[in-house]
Amino acid sequence: MKSLLTIIIPTKNRAGSLKKIINTLSKIREINIIIIDDGSNFENSLKIKRHLLKTSNIKYQYLPQSFGQSYACNKGLKLTNSDYVWFFDDDDFVSEISVRDILKVIKNRNIQGLLLPMQIIFNNFTLKIVYPESRMHDFNNLRSKGQSVNTSCAVFKTSLVKKINGWDNYLFSGTDTDIFLRFSRIAKFTCIKTNPIKVNFSNLDKVTFKFFRAQKGKINFLFKHWKILTVRRRLYYLISLILFFPFFRIIKFKLILIIYKFKKFFNL
Repeated sequence: MKSLLTIIIPTKNRAGSLKKIINTLSKIREINIIIIDDGSNFENSLKIKRHLLKTSNIKYQYLPQSFGQSYACNKGLKLTNSDYVWFFDDDDFVSEISVRDILKVIKNRNIQGLLLPMQIIFNNFTLKIVYPESRMHDFNNLRSKGQSVNTSCAVFKTSLVKKINGWDNYLFSGTDTDIFLRFSRIAKFTCIKTNPIKVNFSNLDKVTFKFFRAQKGKINFLFKHWKILTVRRRLYYLISLILFFPFFRIIKFKLILIIYKFKKFFNL
């Protein structure tokens, strides 16, 4: 049965956080959920399968070998026949209210892309809440400054995201930025106010914190989009490469973690 919205969740060895998402989403019968297991170990894949036995609106596909998040997202996209698609990270969290607000908007309006607020979480501590603006996510702004939220906070019209051939399997990092940039070239984002998506930065195994991969990803991204990026954006990427911005991002988040644990230990 065709649904209005399909949520695609690529996952790998995060059965615990995935279970939390499923417990929320499985209550909403108006959506379909596709889980692409990108080579989880036996223990995690077994936990996921056991939990999915209780649900009826979820498809699960296991990949015996890990091909990366972009490949998993594209795999889910091929299985999607809904009007809209939402790519959601397996360690982020969305409230039922937010999903119902999305359904209300895409049901009653001709939406091409939809952006939601983002709450950046680090070890249960809120670092920042971002409310995106449509104007800042048109093509001209994105080629100069980049997006303010990630793809867990974005719903795409399926036909349009398929038109741009989905995710780039060959980028090492910056895949969110890449798909936002290509999508904005043919479509317009609309923003809504609802409960923010909780985006988890506690897992230091994210690509964001993998120094060499992040640096390599920036080089790939620059080569791919050099002609359409503004001079300002090119300079930002070149400076971030020279000054090793990913390395300082890792230090920043580790310091935040130390401060958080210190405050918690002393009940400050």
